[in-house]
Amino acid sequence: MKRLFWVETLILVIVMLCLCACRSTSGNDHDQIVRTAIDLAETYRSQGLPQKAVEVYDRALTQADDYRLYYNKALALADQGLYLNAAALCDESFNHFPFVIAFKKAQITYLILAGEKERSFDVYLEILELNPYDYETRRELIEAYSSAGMDKEAYDQALILWNQGYFLDSVHYYLDKYNPGYWGNISL
Repeated sequence: MKRLFWVETLILVIVMLCLCACRSTSGNDHDQIVRTAIDLAETYRSQGLPQKAVEVYDRALTQADDYRLYYNKALALADQGLYLNAAALCDESFNHFPFVIAFKKAQITYLILAGEKERSFDVYLEILELNPYDYETRRELIEAYSSAGMDKEAYDQALILWNQGYFLDSVHYYLDKYNPGYWGNISL
């Protein structure tokens, strides 16, 4: 058991040396830094050391500006219960990499975990502004509004789905739930 610990430690040291030795961030070197950092940080996370994982990501980010490093750093922050920090990192990262919608979706998760459900509504709407036809995000927003007792907002979002052509039982359910006099007479 002790020998295994030393072997793991030696491997981690070698990986760290490789990570620190990389000076160029072009092409293959960039990808190597990212892969090495993620492998090392995930090893730390699996050992219950998320703070060490964050340190690895911070060091790697000085060498390679990559969306995967930011995303995984947010995961490591969340592992420590730093949900608001993870949400803020996702927001900043999305501003830096606006093509990675996964940052916004992760931000929603972290805000909800931090007890900031109302703030998550704005992020849902940001995503839907970028892609109004994102059915899953709109459906999640309907659920979130509904569970928060925001019936009018849930109804409005369900109506948008209906108008987009999503004639589904789940959409009809919310329309009928919030306006039964009208939607109860409409069958699919």
